[in-house]
Amino acid sequence: MMAVTGEIHADEPGFRLAFDDVYDTDPDDLWEAITTPERLARWMAAYRGDFRLGGHWQALTRDGEVYCDGEVVSCDRPNGFTTTWTVVGEAPTLLTVRLEADGARTRLSLQHEHVTRPDYGPGWHTYLESLAWHLADPAAPKDRARWDARFEELEPGYAARLAALTR
Repeated sequence: MMAVTGEIHADEPGFRLAFDDVYDTDPDDLWEAITTPERLARWMAAYRGDFRLGGHWQALTRDGEVYCDGEVVSCDRPNGFTTTWTVVGEAPTLLTVRLEADGARTRLSLQHEHVTRPDYGPGWHTYLESLAWHLADPAAPKDRARWDARFEELEPGYAARLAALTR
């Protein structure tokens, strides 16, 4: 398992999550894994839409309902992008992902700003591990049971760190 580490910082409103991890692939492949709906569905969720600058996208639940949507506000393939991220019924947040070659590997830096729900920390942590699982075996289907177990394992630690930050 890769050593994913998420940082939590105070933000207004809410908090900011930051992850910085290295993946065993080149920037072009990692870009495809994080922006192509067919690949996103294998490690994260079903997506539809346009991941280019100014494009709009939607993430779908297992039932095909829209869970969240966004607009790509900056895009520099394969170096990174920034998108709004709006979960249905919540205030908009901002997600920035940067990719950088690191020898034969690629560093992914993710920042999610203005987050207000505590489940985002263990959620992103688990999704980034799931991305590594996908890159190790791109043809494998998404393992929801493995994802759920890992999320439940991580959730108490992130909740404690967030509680300490907001005291």
